[in-house]
Amino acid sequence: MNDTDDSVEIKSILVAVDGSEHSLKAVRYACAMGPPLGAEVVLLHVVPMLVSATPYHDTVSDQPFLALQKVGEDILARAKTIASDCNCQAIDMISHGDPAAKIIDIASERGTDIIILGSRGLSGIRRLFVGSISDKVASHAHCPVMIVR
Repeated sequence: MNDTDDSVEIKSILVAVDGSEHSLKAVRYACAMGPPLGAEVVLLHVVPMLVSATPYHDTVSDQPFLALQKVGEDILARAKTIASDCNCQAIDMISHGDPAAKIIDIASERGTDIIILGSRGLSGIRRLFVGSISDKVASHAHCPVMIVR
């Protein structure tokens, strides 16, 4: 792209899905945009890592992680069904860690052109203290971020 060329080319769309209605709506937006642009649509769910109070790993302490992993797989399956219903072929990915950081890192690693995610609608004191994933991603991503309400 040179100084006189203001065209934008979107070849890769990363959609962060958490199972909320807003994130599933984000899948629909990505699927409306992706195929006409010839862009790859990647559905990503990040399983948050749980910090254990004990340094020992055993079957009991792995239970919450395994449950969250299963929930994440179910969320991705639902998002993939929505994509398929929209005649959009999508790649699904699951990752683990801090959701905002992982979304930003994976988008950067993949050379994503735009990130689409839903707004969870945090408000008041909770937003003041914890912020929101969409705020963090929008503030730190290397590419444009579309937040769907």
